[in-house]
Amino acid sequence: MDLTQDMVKELLHYDPDTGIFTWKSRDRRWFSSNVGWGVWNGRFAGKRAGCERGNSANGYRRRRISILNSYYLEHRLAWLWMEGGPVPEQIDHVNRDATDNRWANLREAKHIQNGRNQSLHSNNSSGYGGVSRSSGKWRARCHMLGKDHHIGTFDDVEKAAEAVQEFRRLHGFSPEHGLTPPRYHTHYPEPIFPISGRQARKR
Repeated sequence: MDLTQDMVKELLHYDPDTGIFTWKSRDRRWFSSNVGWGVWNGRFAGKRAGCERGNSANGYRRRRISILNSYYLEHRLAWLWMEGGPVPEQIDHVNRDATDNRWANLREAKHIQNGRNQSLHSNNSSGYGGVSRSSGKWRARCHMLGKDHHIGTFDDVEKAAEAVQEFRRLHGFSPEHGLTPPRYHTHYPEPIFPISGRQARKR
């Protein structure tokens, strides 16, 4: 079953100012029994929907919501709730926090634009995006259009970082790209989400 804007609005309330989805009381027709109907509404109606899930390799986290045994990314549901379909293939989080789904933080983006507005990677060891230790010096580089571009080597780590930032500026990167890690590298809230029956399919 493909979700529609009407279906999402019937099942969920979305607050554009906070980015929070809340479960609405669900009509009897969504359930096979009166017991299931009562249990679900008693447990979830009025509660925040969804949970955070992350990639164990890089710590990247997003919110998702289980609807009728399928998972949907929360930012895509926000777009459907506000604009209707079709939902853009790429939606960028302006502040680079993929768990912050306030409407003002979401924008349609091309793949290249999305890739040039990212947080500092969790495996970075220098504290500066694009800067790494190499043979006793600091190497500055930038990954762009599928290639690593060598910018230079420096004795001072801050000089290397400045060179990376200037290269990025000249090539249209967001000014904040790679400067700070996302807040979810250190914050892992407990997930709360309804799943009934078999394991939901990832959507």
